Amino acid sequence: MDLLSSVYASFPLASHEESSSVRQYFWATVVLSWLLTFVPQGGRSRNYSIVDRLWPLYPPTFLLQWIWQLQEHTVGKQLSSHALFLCALVFVWSLRLCYNSIRRGDYRVGAEDYRWIHVRQSFAWMHPVVGTVAWEVFNFGFISAFQLGLLYLIVWPARFLVLYGEEHAWSAPEVLLAVLMCALVLGEALADQQQFDFQQRKKKQHGGSSSSSSQQKEGGFVHKGLWRFSRHPNVFCEQAFWASLAVYCAVATGVDLGDCENAYYLLGPLVLIVLMWASVGLTERITLAKYPLYRAYQLRTSRLVPWVPATNAHVISTAAAAAPTAKKTR
Repeated sequence: MDLLSSVYASFPLASHEESSSVRQYFWATVVLSWLLTFVPQGGRSRNYSIVDRLWPLYPPTFLLQWIWQLQEHTVGKQLSSHALFLCALVFVWSLRLCYNSIRRGDYRVGAEDYRWIHVRQSFAWMHPVVGTVAWEVFNFGFISAFQLGLLYLIVWPARFLVLYGEEHAWSAPEVLLAVLMCALVLGEALADQQQFDFQQRKKKQHGGSSSSSSQQKEGGFVHKGLWRFSRHPNVFCEQAFWASLAVYCAVATGVDLGDCENAYYLLGPLVLIVLMWASVGLTERITLAKYPLYRAYQLRTSRLVPWVPATNAHVISTAAAAAPTAKKTR
């Protein structure tokens, strides 16, 4: 019990005087999201995409709580223009992501991210009893607590800007970061739109069949537009957006990120990059198993950071270097 109490008291980041109401809200959503995975949905005995549905909604809820704290406990203090811009942009990010999730069907009863079944299968090598216990620990510790904790961490730098930011003239770095964040939200929206249009076109042309010759000719996956320069442009924009937000909050509040004591500003974005790198790896393994031509796309196109596609000569040399050495025939 002492261990559980210390975990509860130390996160979300109690060392920086986070309010008890925010801590209670965080742990309540962790426990509730875990319990909801036991509720049958749409013919499924279990559903592990509860947190996936909270992903677009969760960060703005912390902003609302911090804005309420500002109005409730600080007499006469208003949001600075820097904080107001940031809050508005995060709400735009949330609305856009919600819209994209709704049209993809992520909020349908019983809808679940296709990757969870593959993650669940990775526990199959264990003894059934041990595997079941390990999976439930993973379910609570990673799917619920870790992911919601990450969502708290990526928006957490905004807390200081909302509660303690003072009104001042916009500096050139602040303006540049603001423009960059807007461009990244637009870039993510464009990438998602291109992917959605491709999927709709594929369904319309092929009736949802993945075995038609025309679909095989296209490759079965989006590879044009922004996807020509990055295999996951939406993921790159998402990572860069939260990293830019952390830097923007530090600049607007006068925090020196060169000081190791302030490295916690970048903790959330760094963890997000590591998590999404692993998630992208799983996604690509599944896609490659379904569409063999995806290997050629991997050789030509940057994984995350947008870059000019590789030439045919580079692809051939890379493939030749990676191929196993052929055995000499007698």
